[in-house]
Amino acid sequence: MDDVADKAQRAADTAGRAVQDVLDDPRLRERLPGGSLPLLGAGLVTAAVLVPVLPFVGGGLELPWAVLMLVGSLMLGARELGAAGHPPPAVLAPVVQWASHPAFLPMFTALTVTEAFLSLGLGVAPLLWVLAALVVGSVQWRAFRASPAAQDALPRRPGEVRLKRWVFAGVAACAVGMLLPWSSRLGAPVGGLFLQRERTITVDSNFGREIEDTHTWQRDPFLGGASRYAVSGQSRLGATGVVLSLLALGVLASVRRARQALPPGVAPVLAGLVTVWALTGLSARLGPWLFLLGILAVDVAVSREWLGHRGVPGPPEPPPEPPPEPPRGPPTSA
Repeated sequence: MDDVADKAQRAADTAGRAVQDVLDDPRLRERLPGGSLPLLGAGLVTAAVLVPVLPFVGGGLELPWAVLMLVGSLMLGARELGAAGHPPPAVLAPVVQWASHPAFLPMFTALTVTEAFLSLGLGVAPLLWVLAALVVGSVQWRAFRASPAAQDALPRRPGEVRLKRWVFAGVAACAVGMLLPWSSRLGAPVGGLFLQRERTITVDSNFGREIEDTHTWQRDPFLGGASRYAVSGQSRLGATGVVLSLLALGVLASVRRARQALPPGVAPVLAGLVTVWALTGLSARLGPWLFLLGILAVDVAVSREWLGHRGVPGPPEPPPEPPPEPPRGPPTSA
């Protein structure tokens, strides 16, 4: 577990530095009003919502989520344009004030990352969602690193280290499981061919008959049945809430201040609801079982933390190692 966590941390740090290098490029910043990266992220989210409206693109969000993301991106864009010296009309002043609330950017980032994950695939819209998630996530990460909560994210006791590693490993397994097939559905009917015979009978004046048969191939749309296609966990009902819950569990496991700000039972309740969602989708496919394995790891980790808050004794933690004693040299004379 330690080796996997270290390798994953190094890979994440490398990818993060590469993204930061691109976003910090002066050639990109000078093309943005005020050099605002949040404005770029808001524009990418707007494009990701509107591009699927085109008839040859498709794959858009459901109407309520599309409206929510579009409104959020417009609020963020209005706030950043105002900060760059282009104040919006006075009627939009309350919108800018709402977008300036400290909780707005984390919530918008969580929704953007969720929609980017649920939209993963090939196409223009999925690419725009991934780019938007990278930009908005980078902005939120910088804001987090500059806040006092960043110091609280450093684990100080073995239980916190264990909680963070188990939750992160479980959430990663859940993410991979959601990308795999969970079930199959019937697609459009597959047409089948059949041979149709047409007989023409000609009767002359002497009551003679001439029979002519014509055979033609016809297509029946229901003769061949219907094709089946695999459905991943991303398409299940409630997948948006599940991804948001997994993100919340990751934040609660890594930020001590977030755990202290909420009742101790929030994390077990979220993990329990996600577990129920996983159990209702079990099938013979690999995806739901990998997801269930990951959420069970999260259940164990948050349950240990919750029992610790309630004062129920759990397995004893190893005592911290004593600091090394300073070397003793020969006494010095005054």
